[in-house]
Amino acid sequence: MIGKAADAAEAADAKAFGDYLSGRFAIVNRDTEAAADYYIRAVAGDPNNTELVHQAFTIAIAGGRHDDAVRMAQRLADLKEKPTGLTDLVLLADDLKRDKLAEARTRIDGMARNGIVELMAPVISAWIDAAEGKTDDALADLDQLAANKGFVIFMKTHRAYILDFAGRVEEATAAYDEAIALQKGADLRLVLAYGRFLERHGKTDQAKAVYAAYLHSYPSNVLIEAAQQGVRDDGALYPVIKTAADGAAEAFFSTGRALAQERSRGSAVMYLQLALALKPHFPVANLLLGDVFDRDGQYDEALAAYKAVMDDPVLGWDARFEAALLYNQMDKPEKSIEALQGMLAERPESLNVLTSLADTLRSEERFPEARAAYDKVMAKIGTPAERHWALFYARGITFERMEMWQEAEADFRKALQLSPDQPLVLNYLGYSLIEQGVKLDEALVMIQKAVEQRPDDGYIVDSLGWALYRLGRYTEAVEWLEKAAALIPEDPTINDHLGDAYWQAGRRLDATFQWRHAAAMKPEAEELVKIEAKIKSGLDTEKRSEK
Repeated sequence: MIGKAADAAEAADAKAFGDYLSGRFAIVNRDTEAAADYYIRAVAGDPNNTELVHQAFTIAIAGGRHDDAVRMAQRLADLKEKPTGLTDLVLLADDLKRDKLAEARTRIDGMARNGIVELMAPVISAWIDAAEGKTDDALADLDQLAANKGFVIFMKTHRAYILDFAGRVEEATAAYDEAIALQKGADLRLVLAYGRFLERHGKTDQAKAVYAAYLHSYPSNVLIEAAQQGVRDDGALYPVIKTAADGAAEAFFSTGRALAQERSRGSAVMYLQLALALKPHFPVANLLLGDVFDRDGQYDEALAAYKAVMDDPVLGWDARFEAALLYNQMDKPEKSIEALQGMLAERPESLNVLTSLADTLRSEERFPEARAAYDKVMAKIGTPAERHWALFYARGITFERMEMWQEAEADFRKALQLSPDQPLVLNYLGYSLIEQGVKLDEALVMIQKAVEQRPDDGYIVDSLGWALYRLGRYTEAVEWLEKAAALIPEDPTINDHLGDAYWQAGRRLDATFQWRHAAAMKPEAEELVKIEAKIKSGLDTEKRSEK
């Protein structure tokens, strides 16, 4: 019997270790959902491994697996592990989610006030007091934040929210005004809350002024525009915060938003997931979560976050648009095109959608269709402004790839007229002129300007080297092409160019080596044939200099 028990224990350990390794692999591949599954199974096989439980806890939060995160936090408590700020906050959020306000207060009283808890504990304590009708106690809780200058904005914002929640209209009005002035009107959530507050209390003109002030600084915000038009999630005005859990969710959301702006994406995800655990219908949090996942290369998670918002009457359109663009990142361009075309059928006037469709068609080398889409965009914008340089640049590339050089050059020059020093346009036009062997002096000046602005861009540095090569300045060409190859060592075209320059500079062995290097990098079939010919026979110097 003892032998069988030992064998069973050994098998369980092996299974737990296998799940752990699978979880690590899932993390490397940015698959949070699979990683959480494996780590939680690993904990089931090795429940006393505190490090493993910690990792499972962290992955569960990042994956939005709130119940699993709570179980892991409780397991850490059972193992007598010293609570961290994050484990405390997860358990506190669970108390609020279940409306266990007394338990939440007891938990706050036992939390060490350091790190993020120093901010969150007073704010959440204030919301518990507010929910119990103890408004003055709630305001006193918030006053604890005054000692830290970095927390003053939180204190002022939640003071306005709590006075609004309590129905103390005159004090709330003053508090909102103070909080908005402190942030120079830049906090969208605060502006929306204040506008709704004013509308609920019959101050429609003041609400319109608040919305207009925001749109003056931040035009075309769909949430503010919807508020102006009276569009509501449920067809009626309501406070942004209705419960203690809502108040805590706003605090977690604001923290996640701040961390996302500071590029602390891993931490941002955790606080946004806590906000959603407390307030599942929180479209703006889902949209931000999708953006954070997208920027971190976690495309499946980003898509799930966007899909959670798609039915929202205000933000659903933005979520669909972000998802359509995301399909390109996921190597599903046809799905992106299909989604964008569907959206365009609903709103033919949408310039963002039409432009993105044109860009996607161009990237898929569907140039006639891309050209038609860009033409429609140009017709809609009327007189172009400086910001429209990118449209002319993109359509110019399309024309160039369709071998319509006259039209392409006109668009590139229009882009430079709108924005004279754009390095991308300078480089593309300059390089194209060089490849055609025309206006070489002008082309060289263009590319030199581009390199001055982007000295670490290997493609632009390559253009300069190739321009010098075409002008017969081979020693200088080698110098710049070596820099380009160092910046982007895996590019076959750059290595091919460097080989040509070596040959013309009399370095024949170096040239052959560089061409072999380029051939090994899987260039396009047509280019490979040319490179292999050079490896075999070298360059015909006279013909090559006329290229």
